[in-house]
Amino acid sequence: MLPCFLAVFCLSATVFIVTAAAALPPVTLVHHGVRCWHDVAYGERGDLLDEGEGFTGKHGGWSSSDQPWKWCRHRSGQFLDVFASERGVATNATVVLYLHGGSWSQCYDKDAPPFDLFGPLIAGGAVVGTANYILQSDVTVNRSTPARKEATFAEMLRDIDAAVAQMGTFARALGVAEPRLVIMGESAGGHLALLYAYDQDNPEKLGLGLKHAPRVAKVVDIVGPTAFAEEDFINSMTLNLIFFKIRNSIFDRLMRRLVGLPDDAPEDEVLPLLSKWSPVDLVCPQSIPTVLAYGKTKKRVDSDGLVLVSQFTLLERKLAEAGVPCAARMFFPANHVEVRGKGAKWITEQTLPGVANAGTVETGGSNGQK
Repeated sequence: MLPCFLAVFCLSATVFIVTAAAALPPVTLVHHGVRCWHDVAYGERGDLLDEGEGFTGKHGGWSSSDQPWKWCRHRSGQFLDVFASERGVATNATVVLYLHGGSWSQCYDKDAPPFDLFGPLIAGGAVVGTANYILQSDVTVNRSTPARKEATFAEMLRDIDAAVAQMGTFARALGVAEPRLVIMGESAGGHLALLYAYDQDNPEKLGLGLKHAPRVAKVVDIVGPTAFAEEDFINSMTLNLIFFKIRNSIFDRLMRRLVGLPDDAPEDEVLPLLSKWSPVDLVCPQSIPTVLAYGKTKKRVDSDGLVLVSQFTLLERKLAEAGVPCAARMFFPANHVEVRGKGAKWITEQTLPGVANAGTVETGGSNGQK
């Protein structure tokens, strides 16, 4: 019998094809009807840092008591965790690469994998991978998170490019003929997912020479910052929460380092680079279809407690002006960490094929969904 998170969210009568998958590494375990491969290496850097302590929390039926490995164990190492149904996968399965949040400087080391979202995706037939990537230094209050001081947005995107290639290889080994890749991210990971997706058809802007192989078919952004240089974003008190009250300005150490500047760089050097690394400024008519899931709270109707609603509306407007297909939803009430769970069903429907563009909808009610 399927576990509840698979049974409830099964979206179609897909006929799954179990493959021999001779090229696959051994399955780490089968848990709740899901095959799990842990610490699948990608890229050439490997494991850069010492192991963390792993998670201690609980999410979506997965907990520290029944999970046999440590989540985000290799904080900045080049490793994937990959999940697929025990029943096998279809040859036309959607492949999802999820990027965690954490202000570009830490991992969700206190949470289990986000199975409130992964569960529905896997039940719908997707192969889901989640990637660690290079992180910034410990400029946040979380001093236990080690990372290289010089890690930048550019380095993070190069890691993501390598993770995308490995996901394509892994999916083919599972029997997926031509992987339909969706890149998905939450918070800081949403920002990176957008940058990576929009660089695919506008590569001159960042000039990183990323391979984008396999190509991304769709990008899903969950509460990610989209426009760093906007005045409202810069001046908002919300920034004190986003960057853990490092100091009082967005132009402090974290953002300088992320855009590749020294800690003492003057502010007039920072602003142009904030625009460069803002997804809203990478949108072009060729950009891929986009899914936006954001929230706002009863206390702060202009934000989810961390990210301003204006970050959502600015990107949605830019996509509309460029003629890029966009499914957008504002969940209310929902704070920054609640959008993923409250929006899991809708996000799954938008991620998997065969669902029409829902357009912009604001949802309400006790659970944030109609």
